[in-house]
Amino acid sequence: MSNTLYLKYPKLRKIDYLSLSAALCLATLPINIKLNTQVILIFSLALLVFTLINKRRILIKPKEFLAGSTVFIVALIWLLFTSNHASGFSYIERSSSALLFPFLFSIIYNQYKLNIHYILVLFMISCFLRYVFFLYGIIEFELVFIYDYWKEILIQFNQLFKLHAIHPSYFSMFLGFCSMICYNYFVISKTALRRGFWIVGLLVFLVFNLSLASKMPIAATLLSLVSIAVIQIIRKSNRKGIIKIGSMLFLGFLLMVLFLKEVPNSISQDLNNYYNILKGEEIEDIYDYNQYGINSSLDTWEKTNRIHIWKSSLEIVKENFLIGVGTGDIKDELNNKFRMDSQEYLATKDTNSHNQILDYLIKYGIIGFVIICIAFFAYYKNAWNNNNQLFLMFLVLCCLCMLTENILNRQYGIVFFFFVNSMFFFSKPIVKTLPK
Repeated sequence: MSNTLYLKYPKLRKIDYLSLSAALCLATLPINIKLNTQVILIFSLALLVFTLINKRRILIKPKEFLAGSTVFIVALIWLLFTSNHASGFSYIERSSSALLFPFLFSIIYNQYKLNIHYILVLFMISCFLRYVFFLYGIIEFELVFIYDYWKEILIQFNQLFKLHAIHPSYFSMFLGFCSMICYNYFVISKTALRRGFWIVGLLVFLVFNLSLASKMPIAATLLSLVSIAVIQIIRKSNRKGIIKIGSMLFLGFLLMVLFLKEVPNSISQDLNNYYNILKGEEIEDIYDYNQYGINSSLDTWEKTNRIHIWKSSLEIVKENFLIGVGTGDIKDELNNKFRMDSQEYLATKDTNSHNQILDYLIKYGIIGFVIICIAFFAYYKNAWNNNNQLFLMFLVLCCLCMLTENILNRQYGIVFFFFVNSMFFFSKPIVKTLPK
């Protein structure tokens, strides 16, 4: 695994300003979208000005750059097939990070030294503080010793996007990546104290994640951790490694089972909703929510819409199989289809496809979708060939989350994916343990 990305121009003294500045581009994302945008713009301009002033050559490898920015390039080309150009250009603006970060990391790759520890650690600190801020904002300290009160808190955490304008699926994905970072440091640490610290960090982020009860990001996190752990066990083939990693995974599994069994949460409720729908029965609450006296709405818990959304989306895909509807027309096409399918509620909410694969198939058809798949194959190949296990876990996490959310449609997902992906994809990783 690459812990430090060594590049050609290591002229930084004491504080690694470049790495710290790059780290802020990711660390500000969970804090505030506007601040994140400002930091990215300042960092981009500063890097370009510094490079030009010092007469450094901006070298870009065409194949790597095209692979890294494929999603943006496809969206730009498919503007030719769209009629709603305003919506199309709005999406191009949102997805500009898919072009910007491959460009910036191409420059960094050829000129400077980037220390990945700054980026990973600051991102974990940012997510931890953001979670604490959420908790502080809704907790009533005089009730903290009442067991049922904590159940009410957890129910409210399931709806953080309503209270604090951040979608729980994205924040859950961030916390999942933090768990993977902790796992990575646990594996490469040499002392028992450091390993203990990182295993505690991993469990803390897993518990944070469970409290959000965002189904796919939690499942994706656990699957990614299990997959990498199994690979390491096979490679090591030693009893101690099996015991340590197996114990950790078993403890995480028990935490999840305990949460689902003891605490009212949207995971259990949603699974029950799907079960009732498939049986043709009415959706019913499986908990007595009134006993907790919650103030927030349970509207999203009472609806299980993805079955209807995916059905309508697939019909649009069949009708526009080859080249899709274009970059900007997907919202109009979906709303029209929802109304035709008697799903007026979904149309009034401008509901998206809730599946990144369906989103790309609707927009770009099978041609555009295959082009994007080729780029993602290049990312996976890079991670596997370089034995970059954190990169591999990150890709598995994001791709699984794309099955239930349009991860690359919002700034939270676009900046997160293309920053981390570009950071790894354009690097020359070498194996190195944590600095002493």
